[in-house]
Amino acid sequence: MPTEDTTTSSSGLDVNMLLAELEVPFSPDQVQWRVTNTTTDKKRGQVVPYADPRAYTDRLNALFTPQGWTREYKVETMTNITRVKKGEAIVSGKVLVTCTVTVMGLGSHSGTGEEWADDDNGMTSADAQALKRACSCFGLGRYFYDIPAVWVDLDQNRQPLRTPALSAWALPENWRKGMRPSGKSGNGKGNPTNQGIGSNGGRNGNHGQAAKSPTQPKDGGGNVHAQAAKSNGSAASGSGHDLDARILGLEKAVGTALFRGILREYGRVNQPKLIRDAATKRKVLQMLESATRGLDRLDAVTQRLDANTVKGLLDKLQVPPLNEIADIKTLQNVVLGLEELAGLSPTHGA
Repeated sequence: MPTEDTTTSSSGLDVNMLLAELEVPFSPDQVQWRVTNTTTDKKRGQVVPYADPRAYTDRLNALFTPQGWTREYKVETMTNITRVKKGEAIVSGKVLVTCTVTVMGLGSHSGTGEEWADDDNGMTSADAQALKRACSCFGLGRYFYDIPAVWVDLDQNRQPLRTPALSAWALPENWRKGMRPSGKSGNGKGNPTNQGIGSNGGRNGNHGQAAKSPTQPKDGGGNVHAQAAKSNGSAASGSGHDLDARILGLEKAVGTALFRGILREYGRVNQPKLIRDAATKRKVLQMLESATRGLDRLDAVTQRLDANTVKGLLDKLQVPPLNEIADIKTLQNVVLGLEELAGLSPTHGA
C-alpha cells in the first residue's frame, strides 16, 4: 500500500507542518494598531494592525528553538536628503536596513526597512521593518497584509479610542480550523483582485463617508478604478523582474503614501519583490498607472478651484490632505467630487 509523501527538512522536521504553523495569526493580545492617516481635523484616523518584533522571534524560537534560526543585519545610510518635517524643509538622511533570516532546513529570506535618520527611533523602526518583511517570506505575519485598514475615532493624542475588532479568520483557533479572509481558499491562496475596491474584503466597506462620493457614474467613464480594470496598456506584459522595476519606477510619480497603499491593498506586501505571482504584479502595476492618471486629473481640477472649495470637499468626505491620500478609492472619490464642483464632465482628463 503506497505511503503518503511527506516533505521533511534536513533536521527531519515536517516542513509543511512548520510552514503551516508559521502562517498562523498571532494571539490577539500581541496585535497592536498604528495610525497611518488622519482626517483634516485629526478626529478620525486610518489604522492598520501589526505585532512587535518580539512576537516574531517568540514564534521562531517556539518552532525552531533559538539555535534553529539566525538573523543578520546589514545597515547602509543615505545623506543629504531634504525632507519636510513639521512644515519645515530640513536636510536629513535615511537609514536602510537589510535583514536576512535563516531557518535551519527552510533556507533564507531577506527583507528591507528604511527610516529617516533624524527620527529618534529611526534605526529601531528600520530594523523591525526589515525583520518582519523577511519573516513574511516564510509566511510569518503575512496575514496582516490581508486585513484592510479601517477608520476609527481618535483621542486627543491621536490614538484609537477603541481597539478595532479582528475578523474571525484572523484568530489563531479559527485559522487552524481552515477559516481564511474573503476571496482566499483554505490553502491560503486566492485571487487578490477579489479583495480590491468594492469587494467585501476591500477597504471601502470600512471607509465611512469617503465611500459616498458626490457622484458615482454608473458607466464607469470617470471611475479611476474602472479605467484600470478595462486597461490593456503597458501593465499587460513583462517578466517578474521587469514588472518589479516598472512598479518601483512609479513610486515617485504617485507619492510614497499612495504607492505603499496600493501595494498593500492589491499585492498584500510592502515591496513588489515579495509578490509571488506575475498576475498580481501586473494588477499592482495597472492600479499604479491608473493612480497616475487620477493624479493628473486631480492636478488639473485643483487648478480650477480655490483652496477653500477643495478643503471643504475633503472635510465633507473626511479624508486626509491631498498629498496624504493612501488608497485609490479615496483618490477616485476626491477626483470625482472636485470635478463635479468644477462643472467638468466625468470623463474630463481621462
